[in-house]
Amino acid sequence: MMGRLKGDQGQLFYEFHLSDVVPEDHLVRKIDTALDLSWLRSELAPHYSSMGRPSIDPELMIRMLIVGYVFAIRSERLLCREVQVNLAYRWFCKLGIEDAVPDHSAFSRARNERFREGDVLRRVFERVVEACIAVGLVGGEGFAVDASLIAADANKQRSIAGQDWRRDRDPARSSRAVKEYLATLDDTAWGAASDVIPKFVSPS
Repeated sequence: MMGRLKGDQGQLFYEFHLSDVVPEDHLVRKIDTALDLSWLRSELAPHYSSMGRPSIDPELMIRMLIVGYVFAIRSERLLCREVQVNLAYRWFCKLGIEDAVPDHSAFSRARNERFREGDVLRRVFERVVEACIAVGLVGGEGFAVDASLIAADANKQRSIAGQDWRRDRDPARSSRAVKEYLATLDDTAWGAASDVIPKFVSPS
């Protein structure tokens, strides 16, 4: 006999466990086994006020960012949407089926303020590498560098003549990102080893 879905009346009570629907071989389970964020709150505690309403749990935000990195979800807006609908992601982020997902705008502020000041993303990366070395997955003796060439999206109309450009040009008006980038450049990387002066330089 042909079956038919029962859609006449919804069930009043449900007993549902997220862990029951996440496959044992799913990648989020493997990551969760190795991931230890017990140190996170004490690391970030100095960057939170003792007054006001409670913030979004920093562990939730880090776990969501890990989901984004591992599964190549490049947009934080899309990341929030995926965590909203994907039960495996919800389980990994320790969200219940009815728990609200943070708004995407919260990530920009956290990344540029508390996470940056606490250097927490670097600490997560270093601890992952240490764990991999401890179990023999990597030796820590070599490294690889991605040397992909990315075309600059610079506006030629706003460029300036090469002879007018100086490395210390308007340092007070530069953004934090520009200042940090310039601080990492050594003389060789900047071009002091070459006498060639470019015809045009784009400040962007």
